[in-house]
Amino acid sequence: MKVAFKSLVAAAAFIAAGSAFAATVNVTAGTTIYKGYKLSGNETLSLSADALGILDIFQPTITAAGAAVVTVDKPDGVTHENVSATAPLSALALDDATQATLAAYSAGGMTWTFPARRGLTTGGSITISDLQVDLATKRVLATVTGANGVGTLTNFALWNFNTVEGSTTVIPSMLNTTAITTFKVSGLQLTTDGFNTITTALALGNIGKSALRSIADFGSVSTTVTATPAATCSVTFKNTVINTSTPLFNTEVTVANASSNPATGWNVNWRYGKPTLLINVKNAKLTNKYLQNYTAQPLSTNTMIPAGGSTTFSFRGYASSVIPAISDLSATLGGQACPVVVAP
Repeated sequence: MKVAFKSLVAAAAFIAAGSAFAATVNVTAGTTIYKGYKLSGNETLSLSADALGILDIFQPTITAAGAAVVTVDKPDGVTHENVSATAPLSALALDDATQATLAAYSAGGMTWTFPARRGLTTGGSITISDLQVDLATKRVLATVTGANGVGTLTNFALWNFNTVEGSTTVIPSMLNTTAITTFKVSGLQLTTDGFNTITTALALGNIGKSALRSIADFGSVSTTVTATPAATCSVTFKNTVINTSTPLFNTEVTVANASSNPATGWNVNWRYGKPTLLINVKNAKLTNKYLQNYTAQPLSTNTMIPAGGSTTFSFRGYASSVIPAISDLSATLGGQACPVVVAP
């Protein structure tokens, strides 16, 4: 028998039963910036004593699939003391009001290869991938691909589970702090369709079916989420010399909101290496000290920058021969600090 948990392309998260009125945000692990944080982590599927006992009977070969790390403890070569697969998170579905997890997705897992055993199975294979832990409906879904006519089944409800342990809220209450959250679903029970599908894919005989049916608890899935502060915005200066024979230059400054939420209020600060007069200011209000230390702030029309959006302001400057050096760059958007770069 062959079982694999393969890579998950961040699937669109679903709104679980009982949370239909909650605003759901889909977060790609390690990429999406949500409320100032990038979320990453892993899920670990750990098999129960009941499931390990069945492995002792079938004696499969167990290896890693995809990006997962598999642990198999079999000290005497026969008895399975521990079997688990730890796979990286690929996506989360969060309640935007509470930041609680509605669903978690991971990529990678384990491969089991079962030999034919008289009275148990004539052999077969099954691939289980794209684990989706649905906390609201207490189900674990997967993509299941099996032999013996099963084919590929997507979003397949494989297990129900009994309990959820630990906090599922993954965003820290204190800003700009790193937080690690772990929650576990346990008491995995095969659904009726799950039992029938595995039975068919593995061509189980009566004894094999009885062995599979005897597993009242398959184990647990533990999810660990690390929330790391991330830059939610960026500011870019782009200077252009109008004519090398005149002391004029143009500057465009773009303030970008990289977060998944609108941000209100921004400012950009910089210093020129020598006094520089700025004119023809568009889309911003400039203040200065000694024509060197400048601050830009929004107008009423661009004080709010939507999620994933940006605003650009521009001005013309007077300088002699070359654009003055810019230093002491700083900026904020919605109260959060933004990195500032000068484009070449």
